[in-house]
Amino acid sequence: MLDARLAQVAAFVRKGSRLADIGTDHAFLPVELVRQGVCTYAIASDVKKGPVAAATRTVEEAGVTDIINIRLGSGLETVKPDEVDDIVIAGMGGETIAMILNDAPWVKDERYRLVLQPMTRAEKLRRYLWENGFEILNEAVVQDSRHWYVVIHAAFTGNDFVPDELLCHVGRIPLPEGTGYLQTVKNRLYKQRKGDPGVETLLRRIEEYEQNGGLL
Repeated sequence: MLDARLAQVAAFVRKGSRLADIGTDHAFLPVELVRQGVCTYAIASDVKKGPVAAATRTVEEAGVTDIINIRLGSGLETVKPDEVDDIVIAGMGGETIAMILNDAPWVKDERYRLVLQPMTRAEKLRRYLWENGFEILNEAVVQDSRHWYVVIHAAFTGNDFVPDELLCHVGRIPLPEGTGYLQTVKNRLYKQRKGDPGVETLLRRIEEYEQNGGLL
């Protein structure tokens, strides 16, 4: 059983896909997707030996060692381009996720789908995606306990552009569902706004965005 955050990540994974779960931790996500028949094969990868050991136990207990391959390594270095279709990178900072993608230029191919769940700096990740030819297909927000999370669904199109700060901060977040998440974004900006007219302007534009029902 996945928590609310991982359940939303799972919802963006395509049925019949081969999955790479980067930073898998206990491998709960790939095991559940294989059990549900969503994924035909999965790579569960982590940079640390502890999570790899935990993932191995989870996969063995689920009896899916023939379908899920556990790997130790950094980012997408553990994955070959022809092995997967959908790539999940969840539970890391937005800048770290961007760095992982940047270090794997082969992901710039329209056949892949990216499911990204930044814990911080989602605006930095969105900027990286748009400026490097990726399209944000959809976003979803979910509340788990007292925390709000955003999940980004993206694909490479080659159509790069330079977004402004408002778009980087609000992305494709749906309203009114995303109101709670956007409040956390504004709370962080409130702490940064002292003496910074740019932040004040951004806060005002986010509030106008909300008042307009999500229309830019």
